[in-house]
Amino acid sequence: MADAPTAAVVAALRADLLSAMGTAGLLEPEDFETRSCDPFRPVPILSPFVARPANAQELSAVVKAAIAHGFRIVTHGGRTGVAGGAFTRPDSIVVSLERMNRIEEISDVDQIAVVQAGVPIQALHEAVEAKGLFYPVDLGAKGSATMGGTIATNAGGNHVLRWGMTRANLLGIEGVLADGTIVSSMNRLLKNNTGYDLKHLFAGTEGTIGIVTRAVVRLVPLPTTQSVAFVAVESMAKVLRLLNLARAMPALSAFEVMWRDYYEMVANSGTGRRPLEPGHDYHVLIESLGNDPEADEGAFERFVQRASDEGLIADGVVAASERQRRELWHVREASEVFVSEFGTFVSFDVSAELNAIERMVEEAYAALRARFPEVRGGTFGHLGDNNIHLGITIGEDTVARTAEIEEIVFDVLARYQGALTAEHGIGTLKRDFLRKYKSEGELAAMRRLRDAFDPDRRLNPDVML
Repeated sequence: MADAPTAAVVAALRADLLSAMGTAGLLEPEDFETRSCDPFRPVPILSPFVARPANAQELSAVVKAAIAHGFRIVTHGGRTGVAGGAFTRPDSIVVSLERMNRIEEISDVDQIAVVQAGVPIQALHEAVEAKGLFYPVDLGAKGSATMGGTIATNAGGNHVLRWGMTRANLLGIEGVLADGTIVSSMNRLLKNNTGYDLKHLFAGTEGTIGIVTRAVVRLVPLPTTQSVAFVAVESMAKVLRLLNLARAMPALSAFEVMWRDYYEMVANSGTGRRPLEPGHDYHVLIESLGNDPEADEGAFERFVQRASDEGLIADGVVAASERQRRELWHVREASEVFVSEFGTFVSFDVSAELNAIERMVEEAYAALRARFPEVRGGTFGHLGDNNIHLGITIGEDTVARTAEIEEIVFDVLARYQGALTAEHGIGTLKRDFLRKYKSEGELAAMRRLRDAFDPDRRLNPDVML
């Protein structure tokens, strides 16, 4: 890492940033001392400035000013990421997209929305719902997570099983490259084979190719039916059979699985999230979202009945109201319980083939317990799309021994040819493990692509590779 810039260089940069954005666009250390670069623990911003451009033109000027004075750029969206992608350094400035927060257009005919990068996911949900539409990317941090951040990380969330990751819902994009070039590729068409599809340069590349400023996203009709069941299941074999039955429902939108350690922690947390008595190895939340009340509700009832007839469900409840549906989802979305119960913990976001997930999880915990007798964990995930999350703590030494914890879990995962990250991204915290999961040819191709757009590593320099 480079040395901290001199006071004279910082002063010169400050002048150029004020010229580019005005006083409303510039934050100094006293303005952002309470901000953290991590959602679960205090990680201070080490940069001398947070730049808040209002549009792509201002961002272009900010990028050019950073280049002129030898600074790197770290991009901040809602700062909900857990892979260290928002971590800073003294020779960087932060670019926050928080002032780019307008929903520019919602078209109910074309079923698209044009949004700026700083729009929170929940704000878009609420705006399009008023027009009878739905943006299907949904995640626990939707109140803070922004459109730009979720595009940059190709975020997944709760409805990937039905509508895909963020990339699948993206039509067009505007962004700024590492030299300040503005790329406007705001395609609004479902079918457009005119040249390179440039949105893929920005989606999932974690701000290493360019910074997202605006986007065109696909919408779908607002679901008018929602069925939710919360069931206890005795074995992973029965969970997988239940998943196969659920997949026959055209409106299946979520299949969320909670291991015993997770459900017992949440059910005993005193937060009122106890729809069923603990004591079973797995609990599953199944949801369908559709637009045909008679067909959708009938299909869900038949699914539950068949699962019961086959002995797949040991106990369960089907939500009878909107309030009960929210309460059941509240059991699954309990990140604050992790913080309360564990204090500090190491978060994992991995994928594996369905027939290997149970063995992979068991071997990972066995290996952790062999090294750390006091290990505790919570295991849950979007099993319908292969994605499992683990939160691991070993007590007071968790932060100091994070690298050892990660090495153990990722070694087990690699034996099962799993994915290092399913939806959270590489960031700065997982980059050292990337070579275990990507071939030399893949890594070489990724480096060539990044070198072509940012040879000096100006954008998010410590992210990914």
